[in-house]
Amino acid sequence: MRKGAILVAILAVSGCGGGDDASLSKEEYLQELRLVCNEGEQARQTLIQNISRDYYEHHAQRPTDQYQANNILKLIHTYQGTTEMIAAIGLPEGEEQQVEKFIRTREEAAAKIEANPLGTRDNLQALLLVPEEEAEALGVGDCDS
Repeated sequence: MRKGAILVAILAVSGCGGGDDASLSKEEYLQELRLVCNEGEQARQTLIQNISRDYYEHHAQRPTDQYQANNILKLIHTYQGTTEMIAAIGLPEGEEQQVEKFIRTREEAAAKIEANPLGTRDNLQALLLVPEEEAEALGVGDCDS
């Protein structure tokens, strides 16, 4: 049993993220990116379901600004978690600058929203549009979570 635990630990450490020396092909990168984006989407959908349930059970009469801000922050923290996972993949060979720009635009959009959740509430989609366009330019399609 101890050997199994050690093997699992070794696989977990060696399989996480892109190594400093290991280059990914664009296909390998896109495959990893799609997986991360799908995980982010699942996390976002779960969070939205939980927020919706809470809203209808406790706040449907009159959600406060603070309640709305907290929920926006929860969503953006999920988005930031996905961004961190994307950064951990590594950089695909020949696409380094484009991927770095993609990650940077995600980070910048999240920072704007986090700094003023209520002020950005009405234009969240617009703020997340540029990173979404960057994802499409990479060839991954939808990665807005």
